[in-house]
Amino acid sequence: MLTQYNIRNIKLAIFDLDNTILKIDSDYEMVNYLIDKNFILEKYRKINKDYFNSYEDGSININNFSEFSLKSFVGMTQKDINFILDDFYYKIIEPSYNMNLIKRINEHKKASQETLLASATNSLIVSYVAEKLGFKNFISSEVVFRNGKCTGKVKKPYALGEGKLKLVKKFFSNYNFNLNKACFYSDSINDLPLLKAVHMPIAVNPDKNLKKFAKSNNWMIIIN
Repeated sequence: MLTQYNIRNIKLAIFDLDNTILKIDSDYEMVNYLIDKNFILEKYRKINKDYFNSYEDGSININNFSEFSLKSFVGMTQKDINFILDDFYYKIIEPSYNMNLIKRINEHKKASQETLLASATNSLIVSYVAEKLGFKNFISSEVVFRNGKCTGKVKKPYALGEGKLKLVKKFFSNYNFNLNKACFYSDSINDLPLLKAVHMPIAVNPDKNLKKFAKSNNWMIIIN
């Protein structure tokens, strides 16, 4: 129950997506899915893995990865992309939910606390998952469309590191929320700026760097 964790005064619960709500990294798995479906060549699997490793250690070049991961969608309409996302969601995303975090989301809602999905993943995926999970609001790396077609570019700032914190603060400016009444669930050292800024940081199945930081700062750690 929420009261176990002494967060009754929280007004907004923020959730990361990959390796937090999900047991996978959706950006990484989308590229593998596109390879499996022959949308892109097999040789890109290793490049995708290298990007994934660089994300885990906090050194990823998010601009390069975004262009790489979105290449297959360039020139597509949202309708075209949704056709792919439908299949990807039911085959890859839905079976990968961390049900303990789904329960946590629902507990916050039952406690009349607002929820926000905040992910560095591109908005094509995040907007789709947000709708499925019933998030009214989400923050992501926003993919740019021009004349109704995907450009493969992402609007800056990216929702990664300091960029995610900046976008969350922008969200707060439009609503009656503040960081002193927020908690944030994340697995990644990349989310350290936002984790350090909220009232209650919560490390969920944290990577080795975040786990070390969370322990040294007596943060709540959830392993499941």
